[in-house]
Amino acid sequence: MAAAEQLKTRQLSTQLPQAQISDSPEVLTEIYQPDCNLAVWQRDLVPEINSYIAQLNQSGREINLRTLLSCDDGLESESQALLQRKLPEGEGKQALIDNICELLDMYQCLFEPQQIGVRFATLRRAMCPKFHVDYLPARLVTCFGGNGTEWLPEPQDGSPRIPEGEPKKIEQLKAGDVALLKGDGWFENEGYGIVHRSPAVAPGEMRLFLSLDFAD
Repeated sequence: MAAAEQLKTRQLSTQLPQAQISDSPEVLTEIYQPDCNLAVWQRDLVPEINSYIAQLNQSGREINLRTLLSCDDGLESESQALLQRKLPEGEGKQALIDNICELLDMYQCLFEPQQIGVRFATLRRAMCPKFHVDYLPARLVTCFGGNGTEWLPEPQDGSPRIPEGEPKKIEQLKAGDVALLKGDGWFENEGYGIVHRSPAVAPGEMRLFLSLDFAD
């Protein structure tokens, strides 16, 4: 079925996917709704974390952590120990570690994966600068420093979901926001994953980016 026909069928049978945004963490459960392809928990980071990020940026230290964590009774202790080893020392380090561990626990409770793929990295350029859709069930993303992920609302006029040129309306997460991005790999969601991209990073600036994925 052509993309335009798929869109028309979706409009006739159900609502178009849309973002659910709230300052309550409970909004993340909305990702299970068929008409939700993005759930955003808008939050402010505590001063201790902001202080640590500022120190990290000023020092020029880089973080590049990729790992798999098993979702068993040792998830909390394993993640705490790993982050203590991998993160540079600085005021606010423990607050950041506790925050990441909280997000790991939330992701595990929401989806009950056997393993979680973790990427935590300092980024000084856009990872994926073009708008795209991921073929995965649901990815958690947040930026502890720098600009957050850019995303596109669903087109209401039948135009392509992934535009050929620069779209007129681009939405963006802010630092601290926690988002669940539903992909084409979610059950019966092929063709309706959230369209998104990495933002540009200005010279001399950085993003401190965390993503959590199913790794079963």
